[in-house]
Amino acid sequence: MGKIVLKARKGIGGVAEGEALVCKEPVNFMSDANVWENPKDAKFTNKIAVPSVYHKSFAGKVLIFPTGKGGIFSSDIIMDLQAVGSAPAAFIMALPHPVWPVISYLTGIPLVCGLDWHQLQAIDTGDWVKVDAKNKIIEVVKKTQQ
Repeated sequence: MGKIVLKARKGIGGVAEGEALVCKEPVNFMSDANVWENPKDAKFTNKIAVPSVYHKSFAGKVLIFPTGKGGIFSSDIIMDLQAVGSAPAAFIMALPHPVWPVISYLTGIPLVCGLDWHQLQAIDTGDWVKVDAKNKIIEVVKKTQQ
């Protein structure tokens, strides 16, 4: 089996690639990751809200999640993470909360969205993912093929 190619409906930013980190729950960086104290420790720390990625690092990863939750401070948090090299490489989501396109625009981190959640289930944590936000293309190489 070759690459899996998915087509998003919307995209902001350029091209990025990295290992996938799939979160099955909506994400809010203010409540789900304790990065205020140490932005270099880019891990999800909320076991109740994001159990699928609890204690996993998102630094340099392509972060896949269904949608965001609230979080006007998420843009500040992502910019702080980016300043110390701990931000995700790209964002892929089914439905973006309005703050996420703003985060992508401010940081230059590619974002693609408008896929059905069942399409995104073709991506597993550990797969290698390339996001081309300008062309709204997601290329996935399964970890078993790497």
